Amino acid sequence: MKKKNTFRIAIVLILFNLIFISFAIRVYSLEYTLDVKENDTFIWKVTDFDEAIYDSIFINDPADFEEDDYTKYKIIEIDKSSDYWKIKYYTWDYTDEIEDFEDSADDEERYKIYKDPKDQADRILLFEQIEEMWLIPTPYNNYLKGFEEEFDHPIIRVYSDGESLNAKFSANEEIPSAYEIQLTYGVNGVMEKFEYFDQNSNNFLEFTLQKEAIIPGYDLSLILGILVICGLLSLIIIVKKISFVKK
Repeated sequence: MKKKNTFRIAIVLILFNLIFISFAIRVYSLEYTLDVKENDTFIWKVTDFDEAIYDSIFINDPADFEEDDYTKYKIIEIDKSSDYWKIKYYTWDYTDEIEDFEDSADDEERYKIYKDPKDQADRILLFEQIEEMWLIPTPYNNYLKGFEEEFDHPIIRVYSDGESLNAKFSANEEIPSAYEIQLTYGVNGVMEKFEYFDQNSNNFLEFTLQKEAIIPGYDLSLILGILVICGLLSLIIIVKKISFVKK
């Protein structure tokens, strides 16, 4: 009788683990989240800057920074609606030392992030709007892929490798774009690196994330790994119980 009860418990636990894993995958794949919070602060550094190439491309837009300069963002408000998050954040002008940032910000910006990558893609009209995508929902790799698939613009082309989003002007494939950008994201959807490349694929400008608040990032592989480990531990306990009953 004890053996039958132990066997039934084992079957129930196995089925429970399978149902839980299936449910977790389904929910995780359908819902995007924003893994930042109010008062989170982010600092980027200009880690590479070829001023000559920059000036030859952006003739009428001189840089307001130099290599090794820093800029800072601080989220001050997050408003959530059914379709998007509206982010309000402070920005600080470039400085050559982190300690030089004043307590009061230099400007206040707003940024709307759509939960559906299709909605985000449909609202991109200018190249600058892609350059401003420093924060996206997670899981960011799914979001980037969805953004790429839904993006449709007459003179802007985008593609993603799962971690980065690349964009360039390309009205005619026979005429190369003057430059291309690449935004690389971390597990929390915050841009960790922002790079500019010229026609010859030379990196002439790069911003790298230096400091960020400790924010829990969620990765599908991590969640599945935890679930599998829990399932294996359950089976080990059951096997030990069965062995004990047999003795």
